[in-house]
Amino acid sequence: MSSMHSFNYSDATDIYSGFQAATPELFDYDRDNDEAFQNALKVSSYGKRIATPKYDNSRGETASRLMRSSDKPINRPSTAFRPVGYTSEAGRLFDPMMQRMAPARKTVVMEQKKPGDLTEEKYKGLESRILNLLEESILDSTGSNPDLAGSLNKAKEASSLDRILLRLRDQNGGSSAHNFDLTFSVLFNLANIYAKNSMFVEALNTYTSMTKNKLYPNVNRLKINMGNIYLQLGMFPKAIKMYRMALDQVPGNQKELRLKISHNIAIFFIKMGQYSDAANSLEFIMSERADLVSGLHLILCYYALGDTEKMKRAFQLLLEVQIDFEDEHKLANSINSPNQQYILDIVKKDELFVMENDKKKLAAKHILMSANLISGVIEENFNEGYTWCVEIIKNSSYPALANELELNKAIMYLKQHEVTQAIDTLKYYEKKGHIDAVINLTFIYLQMRDMQNANRYAQICREMDSYNPAAFINSGACEIVNGNLELAKGYFESALEIDAMSYEAIYNLGLVCKKMGEFEFALKYFRKLHATAAHSHHPHVVYQLANLHELTSDTSGALEWYVQLLGTIHMDPGIFQKIAEMSEAEGDRQQAYQYQNESFRAYPSNLQTIAWLGSHYIDLQVAEKAIAYYEKAVLANPNDPYFLLRIAGCFRRIGNAQKSLNLFQNILKQFPDNVDCYRALIHLTQTLNMDDLYQKYLSEFQKSEKLKETRQRIGSSRPTTSSSTQKKRHSGRRTSLKYASSEQTHSSSNPSSHAEKNQSSDLILTSYADPLGSPAERPRTGRHASFKEESDEDLDADELLPL
Repeated sequence: MSSMHSFNYSDATDIYSGFQAATPELFDYDRDNDEAFQNALKVSSYGKRIATPKYDNSRGETASRLMRSSDKPINRPSTAFRPVGYTSEAGRLFDPMMQRMAPARKTVVMEQKKPGDLTEEKYKGLESRILNLLEESILDSTGSNPDLAGSLNKAKEASSLDRILLRLRDQNGGSSAHNFDLTFSVLFNLANIYAKNSMFVEALNTYTSMTKNKLYPNVNRLKINMGNIYLQLGMFPKAIKMYRMALDQVPGNQKELRLKISHNIAIFFIKMGQYSDAANSLEFIMSERADLVSGLHLILCYYALGDTEKMKRAFQLLLEVQIDFEDEHKLANSINSPNQQYILDIVKKDELFVMENDKKKLAAKHILMSANLISGVIEENFNEGYTWCVEIIKNSSYPALANELELNKAIMYLKQHEVTQAIDTLKYYEKKGHIDAVINLTFIYLQMRDMQNANRYAQICREMDSYNPAAFINSGACEIVNGNLELAKGYFESALEIDAMSYEAIYNLGLVCKKMGEFEFALKYFRKLHATAAHSHHPHVVYQLANLHELTSDTSGALEWYVQLLGTIHMDPGIFQKIAEMSEAEGDRQQAYQYQNESFRAYPSNLQTIAWLGSHYIDLQVAEKAIAYYEKAVLANPNDPYFLLRIAGCFRRIGNAQKSLNLFQNILKQFPDNVDCYRALIHLTQTLNMDDLYQKYLSEFQKSEKLKETRQRIGSSRPTTSSSTQKKRHSGRRTSLKYASSEQTHSSSNPSSHAEKNQSSDLILTSYADPLGSPAERPRTGRHASFKEESDEDLDADELLPL
C-alpha cells in the first residue's frame, strides 16, 4: 500500500492535471539539435523558401500583427505583393517555386560590373544614337527631293544630344576622352542645314562658334563656307574678308584650293566694280596655273578698264592654255579598215571622250567670244583688230579656230550694217569651198530681195552638199518669195527627209500649207513643233496655232491658244486686243472690256483701244469716265479732231453745255473746214437759243459748202448733184462716226420769227447727229395710251373685284 500513489480529491476534480508532467524521452524530440533533419531541410524546397520581410512598426497595426514573438521570419503568404512565379519580363518561363531564379541571381551577383563600366557603356550608346541621327540628317538633306525641315530637326536633336554627352563626361570627372570629331561633324552638318534652309544668321553663328574652337581639325576652311553665305546675302566685302582669312591658312602644298579661293575673290571684286583688284588676282592665277575661265575674266576686266595693251596680253595668255586631247580627225584617220569603224563609234560614246569634246568646245567659245569683243577696240578700226586676232590665233595651238573666226567676221560686219564687206568676206570663203559661206550668202541675198543671186547660190549650195537641210530650206524660202508654193513645199519636205526635227523646215512648211489654205496640214506641223520640249512654249508656234484655229472658225480653241500665248508673252497689247475682239464676237462684253483694259495698260497710246473703251463707258451712260481716255488719245494724236469732238460731246452729254460750246469753238479754230464741228455748233446754238451764234455758224457753213462744191465742180468738170452735201469723214479717224438724229429743236415763243431760219436749216438739221451717238432711250414707266383714250369697254369689272 505504501508504494501506491496517494489519491487527492482536488486532483480528481482538475481536468487539466497531468499535462505538465514530464513526458517520456521517446516523445521529447528537438529538431534543432537533430543534424540529419537540418541537413535534409537545407536541400529540400522548404528550406529554399524566401522568408517574408519584416515590416516597420510605422506602418500601423496591420503590420504589427504579422510580427511574431520569435525573430525567425514567417513563411510568405500567397497574397504577397509580388505574385508567385510571375514576372513582367518577357521570355521568362513560369517558375512558381523560384528554382531557376536563384542560380540566375547568384550569377548576376557574381558577374556584377563596376560603376565605371556601366557609365562608359551609356556614353557609347549616346554616341551611337548621335551618329545615327547625323546619318539620317545627311540623307534627308540630299537627293532629288530633300526633306530640309526633317533634316534640320534631326540635326538639332543630334547637336543637343552631343552637348548632353559632353556635360555628362565633364560631370564624371573627365575619366574618358570625348569624341571631338563627332562633335565637329554634328556642328558642321547643323550649319550646313541652316544654310540650305536660308537661315543664314544661325549658320554664321554656328560656323563662328566652330572656328573659335581650335580642337577641331581644319577649322579654318570653314571661312570659305562663311564667305559663300555672305555672297548669298550680298555682303561682298565680308565675303572677301572671309576668303582672304581662309587663303592665309591654306598650306602651300594645296595649290588647287588656293587658286580657287583667289578666283572667287576676283569674282567678288568684279561684282563690286573694282576691276583693278580683280585683274591682280586673275593675273596671279594665270601665272600659277592658267585656265580658260580665268583668262576670259581677265580680258573682261581689262575691257572694262579700257586698257588695250593689257587686253592684247591677256588674249595671248588665254591662247597659251594647253588642252592636250586626242583630235577626232586624227583618231578617225588611224582607223585603217572599215571593219574597225565600230572602235571609233565606241570611243565617241565614252564619257571621257565626251568630256574632252565639251572642254574643246568651251575653249573655242571663250576664244571666239574674246576675239569678237576686243577686235573693235584694240585697233583704230574693226577690220585691223579682227585681223590681228586672226593672226594671233593662227600662230597659237588653236589654228583651226582661225577659219571659223574669219567666217564670224562676216557676221560681225552684218551687225555693224556693213553688208558689202560681209558679202566680200563670204565670197572669199565660198571660193575655198566653205558650205557655210554659201548658205549665208543665200540668206543675205534673200533678205536683200536679190532673187537672181539668191536662187543661184541656193542651187550652188544644193550641188555642194545634197544632204545639208539648210540648203533646201533656203531654196524653199526663195521659192516662197517667187510665188511657187508647191515647189517650196517640196524643198521643205526634202529638208525634213534629211533632218526630221529641223525647226526651220517644219515651221516654214506649216506657213506654206497655211498660205495654200491647207489648214489641217498646217495644224499638224505646228502641233508637231509644239509637242517638242524645245519649242513647246515658243510664242511664234503658239500664235500660229491660235490663228489657224481662228481661220477654221474654232473660236473656243483660238481663245484657248491666245490665252496660252499670254503665258509666254505677258504684256502684249495686240494679244489682249485680239482676245477682246473674239470675246465681243461671242457676246461676252464684260470679258472684252477686261482684256481691252489690259491692252490699254500695256500700250496706253493705242487709239483703237481708247476709242473702244470710251464707247463702252458712253454705252454705260457714264460719259465722264470716257473723257479721261479721250484726253490721252488727243495727247497721242493732237492733229486728229475725232477725239476732240468726242470730248466736247461727252461734256454736252453730262449736261455741261457751256463747256461743250467752248470746246467746239476751239476745235473750229484749229480745224476750220471740219463739217462735223460746224453741224455740232449749229445744233448746239439752236438748242441753247443763241440766235446770233446760230446765224453766224450757219452762214459760215453754207459759204464753206458752196466753196467746196465750186472747187469740186472745177476739178471734176461735172455738174453738181444733190449728193454733194454728203461729205466724207476726216481721213485721220480710227473709228467712223455714226450719225443719227437724236434731239428735237426747241420751239420759240415767236414761231413766225424763226420760220425762215427753220426752213433754211432743214437740210442741215436732218443730217446732224450727236458725235457720241444717239442717247439711251428713257425707260417708259406709264402706259402708252392716255387715260382719256381708255374707255369703259376696255375695263373688265369682274377682274377688278376681289375673289
